[in-house]
Amino acid sequence: MYPPNPQTKKHELRWRFDFAGRPSKYGKWSNPGKSDEVKACFQNKEGLVRASIEGQHVETQQISTLAECDGWDFVNFQWMAVAMTPASITGVAKPVHALVGLKILTRDNELCVFANGTVEKTVRPEAEKQLQFATFGR
Repeated sequence: MYPPNPQTKKHELRWRFDFAGRPSKYGKWSNPGKSDEVKACFQNKEGLVRASIEGQHVETQQISTLAECDGWDFVNFQWMAVAMTPASITGVAKPVHALVGLKILTRDNELCVFANGTVEKTVRPEAEKQLQFATFGR
């Protein structure tokens, strides 16, 4: 997948949490955020009913759910990015980064949503399942 550009990018992406008994929380459109208040990893997940990735169509501005999982199955969100450098530069060059998608990790699977609207579901490797993403009530 190459970085989104005006010809291939169809959606702005963000994470969303839906809770029982309190308002939903969601992130910024196609932006991981700089402060802890807008990062998914710092949200209190107590009472989580559903975790999802929403897409806002760049032309129509219509918001839709592109991928979701039950709250009990949710593990983590991960932004997907690429780093690019010009092929003609030799030596040290500072790469340019571009977000290409957002991923939901569940206990057994990962759901990758790309900015062009493509959704891929794959099984998580056993070694990755051993990583601890616990936030202990945050």
